[in-house]
Amino acid sequence: MPIMEDEHKCEEFDQEWIFTYGDMVTLLLAFFILLFSFCKTDVEKFRSVAESFKPTPPGTPFFQEGQESVLDNLSQRIESAEISEEVYVTIDERGVVVSFKDTVLFEPASATLTSEARQTLGRFVKFLYALPNDIEIEGHTDDRPISGARFPSNWELSAARAGAVARFMEGEGIKGGRMRVVGYGEYRPKFINDSQAKRALNRRIDVIIKPD
Repeated sequence: MPIMEDEHKCEEFDQEWIFTYGDMVTLLLAFFILLFSFCKTDVEKFRSVAESFKPTPPGTPFFQEGQESVLDNLSQRIESAEISEEVYVTIDERGVVVSFKDTVLFEPASATLTSEARQTLGRFVKFLYALPNDIEIEGHTDDRPISGARFPSNWELSAARAGAVARFMEGEGIKGGRMRVVGYGEYRPKFINDSQAKRALNRRIDVIIKPD
């Protein structure tokens, strides 16, 4: 009996291009996912800072929980924004304190923000959008007296400088109702005014992010 050959033979696959096409589509998908993740980076960073400011449980002091995460988050964010050389970040009973040297923001005996100051504050303000906390802006000077038609004393100079920072931040989208402006003159120094270096550190603007 003759052996019948199978009439249904497998045809040779000649569509190899589909493998290359599939690889290309997969690579494009991975590329766009990567681009999307980059776009979300800053938002996630700001959100992580905001999360660290969540209220602690009732009866829990602010400094008992969360202070390290708050300070670490702000320090890392400021460093990544390339303003770490221009500000100092500390924490005390008032909240997180970001201190700007007066020379970073103003010319001597002036309360007008320089163009460099606007760039520096503009980078810093981005960290405040994600935070619901109130903000206090303090102006400080050293103990050397000042006199002039516009600023008769250090009181006026410190208050005007703090007000200039607040006006700029409000113009950048920070609600004025969140902010409080205070001018302390020479009466809240960080250091004793017994050297030029210490006086320079006392001349500052403190932006305080208050705990919830």
